[in-house]
Amino acid sequence: MPIWVAARWPNRRPLQRAARWDGLFPIELPGPAQLTELAEQTRRLRSVGGPFDLVVEIAPGDEPAAWERAGATWVLPASGYHPGRPTFVP
Repeated sequence: MPIWVAARWPNRRPLQRAARWDGLFPIELPGPAQLTELAEQTRRLRSVGGPFDLVVEIAPGDEPAAWERAGATWVLPASGYHPGRPTFVP
């Protein structure tokens, strides 16, 4: 099972941690250009080869193609946050 490390935009410190694992799941990205930026920085930090996932969450109805061009390997539809109700993550 892959381990994706979360990072809140624009913080860079989590990239060092993500580079040691299987992927990066940045949140609050302004757009695909910032994903490209994070992908390049993470690639420079990785000392191991192999697959590396870039995971983004987009609003319902948003077009995933721009995110895929930016390097996303997973584009997930946002389900929204509901305080007091558990969130299911498949």
